[in-house]
Amino acid sequence: MQFLRRLTKRFFVYTHIIVVVLYLIACITPFLHPSQWWFVGFMGLIFPFLLLLLFLFLIFWLAVKKKWFFLSLAALLTGWKNNAALLGIHFTAIEFKKDKPDNQLRVMTWNVRRFVPYYAEVFDPGVNINEQAILDEIQLHNPDVICFQEFYTSTNRRAANNIEIFKKELGYPYHVFSNDYTQRKEFHSGTAIFSKYPVVASAITKYPDVKPKTVESLVTADVLFKNDTIRFFSSHLQSFGFLRKDYTDLRKIKDQEDSGLVASKSIFRKMRQAFSLRGKQADFIRKKIDESPFPVIVCGDLNDVPNSYTYFKVKGNLKDAFLQKNWGLGKTFASGSSRVLSYLPTLRIDYIFADPAFGVKQFHRITRRLSDHMGLVADLELNTAEPKQK
Repeated sequence: MQFLRRLTKRFFVYTHIIVVVLYLIACITPFLHPSQWWFVGFMGLIFPFLLLLLFLFLIFWLAVKKKWFFLSLAALLTGWKNNAALLGIHFTAIEFKKDKPDNQLRVMTWNVRRFVPYYAEVFDPGVNINEQAILDEIQLHNPDVICFQEFYTSTNRRAANNIEIFKKELGYPYHVFSNDYTQRKEFHSGTAIFSKYPVVASAITKYPDVKPKTVESLVTADVLFKNDTIRFFSSHLQSFGFLRKDYTDLRKIKDQEDSGLVASKSIFRKMRQAFSLRGKQADFIRKKIDESPFPVIVCGDLNDVPNSYTYFKVKGNLKDAFLQKNWGLGKTFASGSSRVLSYLPTLRIDYIFADPAFGVKQFHRITRRLSDHMGLVADLELNTAEPKQK
């Protein structure tokens, strides 16, 4: 019996130490550039689970009155910055109010996946019920500026000319569209910004070393709001580029089929490349943010979680609208191709970042499954007395 007790104690102690070490490695992930340290990108993905395990160990050691409690506590305090980026703690967040004061700017960002229904695998260029549902949701929230990723429009009369729909039917006369990908010369997709307020300047910048169809351009729009110019950035960074075959390969690895090793090599190769490219794209965006003479708002699908180099580099000292006004993990992505990813609660990869000169008054996630991403809405108020910070 005493031998079993010692064995059990050693198991908990050694497991605890392993969790602490992995947690601390995950905490330095935001400070290691993924082009050289690509493997630490995986640590960012499992960080929420390491945090949960560490917290459980903290409670366990406290309950059994062991000094190992202080190791858990020290690790948690060391990683406070990572913990703060992961969890929203505004538990008193109230229901989203449709009306807002005139001095506030309502911003929306949404990866609409070309308006394809959540479970659909094939792109249908015609007008569909799902697209109308997305448009209805946009009208319901009535944003002043919308940043889209994987936005789709067409010059084919039998399909949806969404640019004209937003301009004439939804009341957004100003827009910038990157038109990154064209099919059959008449179906176009890319990043877009639509605004009810004048766009006085704009730019479309392609990233270097992009992988086709898994990244979109950085779109910039200077919006004249009241008497202030606000610079908007919107983009869709490098994705893992997983196809249906890759999700099948994941199941092969899980079931330990003979082809699992080959499948794992393909998947890890894609993930390694994506980590590296996203790091470089994050550097590029940060440079553009620092060069802006105006207060900035950064929206988009970063394809990376809060405990990543990409998140910390792009965010800098900008305000994360979710953390300012919401609670929990704030999941924004639910894959329609993978059952695991559809239920995984930790995938917050879409963001609204605001200059420190803005106060975040309201934040809301559109949780209806109209796309594989959730739309985000924030009401922002500019304090012109506070200077722009970098």
